[in-house]
Amino acid sequence: MPPRPDSPTSPAESVRSILRKMFFPGPPLRIFKILPFLVIAGLFSVHSTVAMDIVINGQHRAVIVLPEAASPVAQYAARELQTHIELATGAHLGITLEQQAADDLGHIYIGPCVATEKAGIRVNALPVNAFCKKTTKDAIFLAGNDGTGVPPGDDLTSMGSLFAVYDWLENQVGARWLWPGDTGTVVTHTQDVSSGPEDEQTVLPPLIHTRLRIGFGYNDMNEAVGSRYMLESNIWLRRHRIARGTNLDYPHAFEQYWDRYGQDHPDYFALRPDGKRAPVGPDGHLVQMCVSNPGLHQLIISNWLKNRHNLPPRPWINGCENDKTALDPSCNCEACRAWDSSEGTVSLSNRYARFWLALQAEGRKHDPEATVIGLAYAGYSQPPQGIALNDHIVIGIVPPYYFPLEEKDRDAFRELWNGWAKTGARLFLRPNYFLAGYCMPFIFSAEFGEEFQYAAQHGMVATDFDSLTGMWGVQGPNLYLLGRLQEQPEMKIASILDEFYSGFGPAAEQVRAYFSHWEQVTRKMNADFLKDHKGGWAAISRDGDVIYTPDSFREGRRILEEAGRAATSSADAAQRVEFLSIWLTHAELSMKTLAAFHALQAKPKEQNLKAAFAEAKESLDHYRLEHAAVFTAANMAVLRRLEMWSGWRKTAEIKEP
Repeated sequence: MPPRPDSPTSPAESVRSILRKMFFPGPPLRIFKILPFLVIAGLFSVHSTVAMDIVINGQHRAVIVLPEAASPVAQYAARELQTHIELATGAHLGITLEQQAADDLGHIYIGPCVATEKAGIRVNALPVNAFCKKTTKDAIFLAGNDGTGVPPGDDLTSMGSLFAVYDWLENQVGARWLWPGDTGTVVTHTQDVSSGPEDEQTVLPPLIHTRLRIGFGYNDMNEAVGSRYMLESNIWLRRHRIARGTNLDYPHAFEQYWDRYGQDHPDYFALRPDGKRAPVGPDGHLVQMCVSNPGLHQLIISNWLKNRHNLPPRPWINGCENDKTALDPSCNCEACRAWDSSEGTVSLSNRYARFWLALQAEGRKHDPEATVIGLAYAGYSQPPQGIALNDHIVIGIVPPYYFPLEEKDRDAFRELWNGWAKTGARLFLRPNYFLAGYCMPFIFSAEFGEEFQYAAQHGMVATDFDSLTGMWGVQGPNLYLLGRLQEQPEMKIASILDEFYSGFGPAAEQVRAYFSHWEQVTRKMNADFLKDHKGGWAAISRDGDVIYTPDSFREGRRILEEAGRAATSSADAAQRVEFLSIWLTHAELSMKTLAAFHALQAKPKEQNLKAAFAEAKESLDHYRLEHAAVFTAANMAVLRRLEMWSGWRKTAEIKEP
């Protein structure tokens, strides 16, 4: 396990560095940077100038080779390699089995096989999602630790060979994935592709778990739309090497406890100020627990022992308290209050730190390696005072704010992160940032990158982001940066954004100016806005017309039209600018509808306002249907749910038409 942050190992040491020492205890080989702006995580290499030809003058000179019993991971990886080389060169490389591979062509071996064994590649010794790349004068080996699951959807299976292919494609054909689908796929168009220099590299994942959740609102989609959305999203996530090497998918732990135990054991649940132990409303999934109760601890451990070997694997003890609203009180009993800080703070962090230690102590009676997972969330987001945890307690940090940030928020995050790190717990970043923004050009990429890298440099072992709503055409820089950082945490933020904008070719600078404009508009969601309007991730869908005004859309359209004129010399760039334009029109129609609704709210009896709202809503819904193919990788169901929460869409309308 990674060391405690206060161990002799530097607190800034990443999981990648730790894995190097675990799997490669000898002196490290020379680190080889393939491109000036691309640093491979966990890279060890030896190389020369010898290269193998793959495509010459648009004609293939190599074949993709699979083992006789190729795993689903290797099969999918071979198809991805074939597709991207053809997209870059027009040449179609064949895929064949190892025993049938022709000797007159170069061989690109995908996955562990007889040839990889002969080449000295031992993938079984690699950690989850790690891989080896080796190039000789007549062969390329792209093989890694592969599980038995089926990509791209099964992100719990190890996908080392697939990630080796993506790594190779980035370096040899300039592949970049701005957003899902063909329009978002960037390659260098060329007649010739080589293997690169004779070389051997082992690449380890920088984090033990990376995740960008994609399921919110999924039940509101019909089967065909939902399946397409999930597929497109998963393809993009895997291309950015986002996968759960170690499963951190631990939901709020006690959502079913009231239904199961409330009648016989009300003492397991929070004592309310009115003296009752029961949920505030009819739904028990938000009820808070009496976390000091030893009987509750024993029940949690009993359930852990019964279920820890189930699938999907959740070997850790789940200490994640239920979600709550302002109406759901934490426990007010004397024992729980005695666990709180004596310094008069309203934070419940000491209480929950003691809860996790109690669960760990109970769990160690059965397993000395018992590990507890919890969340630093809501009323217990601040670090505990005077309590030491340990590296068998893993805490998800849920920052209590959204972007854009005030200076005080940036300072508060660092204080928050450092305070939890000093407890000795292992930390992962578990924010809700990417739920925010509705379908607006809501741009906070540079700010987010700075925060992500601070956590990565100070002991972060994993990430779990909520959620991928898929607003690709208006929030593309945010999402691309998020994808790239989870695979390349040390990469410079400016370099990542340069990559994104370079995908627009001759229109790169105009598109950069376009998103810079929207970044300035986004910053209007400041302290003054939050004072007058409720915060949270639904703020823009509820009151965004205050920020996203007709004038802001006129300026955005002006810049984007400049980008369109600059892109005329490149068909690929023109298509990408048009993609942005469709999303911009959609954003403008959404704000027109919200503004019309607010006008009607102010004067509900005005018939002309009723008609204006109805017309705006009809135009928006028609546009969404008309451009459904463009929005295929977007979660349009979550937009309808937000619109229902904002008051202008009926509950029945949140379902996919």
